[in-house]
Amino acid sequence: DSHYSTAMYDGNAQQMGKIGAVFPMLFFLVAALVCMTTMKRLVDEERGQIGVFSALGFSKNKIISKYVIYALLASVIGSLIGVGSGIPIFPNVIYFCWKLMYDLPEAYLYLPASSAIIGCLSFTVLMVVVTYCVARSSLKEMPSQLMRPKAPKKAKKVFLENIPFIWNRLSFTSKVTAR
Repeated sequence: DSHYSTAMYDGNAQQMGKIGAVFPMLFFLVAALVCMTTMKRLVDEERGQIGVFSALGFSKNKIISKYVIYALLASVIGSLIGVGSGIPIFPNVIYFCWKLMYDLPEAYLYLPASSAIIGCLSFTVLMVVVTYCVARSSLKEMPSQLMRPKAPKKAKKVFLENIPFIWNRLSFTSKVTAR
């Protein structure tokens, strides 16, 4: 235990264990944020189509199911591809880098099926729930309102607007960029 290389290897292994506990959650959260934003934008961009379907008498559940099924399929396929490619690639790359520093035996990859299943299921459920909520909130409006484009949000004042000397000399593009 007192040999320098053993202590260094032990420290690296502990660091990798800590990273291994956080890194998958980071990937999970980033993917969830991207998917939630995408689904919200998809539903917002298809407001007109949702309004037409609603005006034609389609039930709310039928309209919502279109987006929920899309989110379900995309989440399942994405999860399977992510688990199928991520689990074999990342550990092998990390272990290869470690083998450059240390004399290590061949690695045997262990796939924690329960963790992969829980991750895929929780991600899929999250996407389906978010898509359902976004689509349902869209359908609270009248069909005539849905067929019209959404009004843009009112721009908020930025700090530079309080300094007329600078603000008045900025071009239109610079003002839009600042806002």
